[in-house]
Amino acid sequence: MHGGQQPCTPTEGSFLAEFSPYSKLSYEHMLSSRYALYNAAPHGRDWSLDRSATLLLSRLDVEGPMSVSELADALDLDISTIHRQVAAAMKAGLIERIPDPDGGQARKHRPTPEGLARLREEFDNRDQLSRQITESWDPAELETFLTLLIRFNQDLESLRGSTWPRPYPTGRDESH
Repeated sequence: MHGGQQPCTPTEGSFLAEFSPYSKLSYEHMLSSRYALYNAAPHGRDWSLDRSATLLLSRLDVEGPMSVSELADALDLDISTIHRQVAAAMKAGLIERIPDPDGGQARKHRPTPEGLARLREEFDNRDQLSRQITESWDPAELETFLTLLIRFNQDLESLRGSTWPRPYPTGRDESH
């Protein structure tokens, strides 16, 4: 194992006693997700955008102004959850409500300059952490990992019926 770690022995009767490739994938995903779900500043930082603000801001940044209903559909969440998240982001000065640029009745939301600055800082910090994690990797390993991660995420999105726009080419047919 990496870093000299030895596998642990699961407790008697544990479902973890036998790992298929899929259960290893699920377990590793759980382990990597725990850092994003703490809702606290990562190690060595004073603050962090919470998960919901990061998702809202990044979606609005790549897609443009959206209504609460559009955000609920895009994020696959109920309207009441999105209302709470948008209200918290507005209170924090990260998102503002605007008239529909296309003249529709529904009010839209967009990131404020402060929201965009905080999102940029959040991703700069995430980029720095990603560089630290992968600094010993060969560039081909990083590219392979990225290709497979994109494929994994796009296949999950396809299964859920909700794609996430990406501001960069993924090298995959957009129907996936």
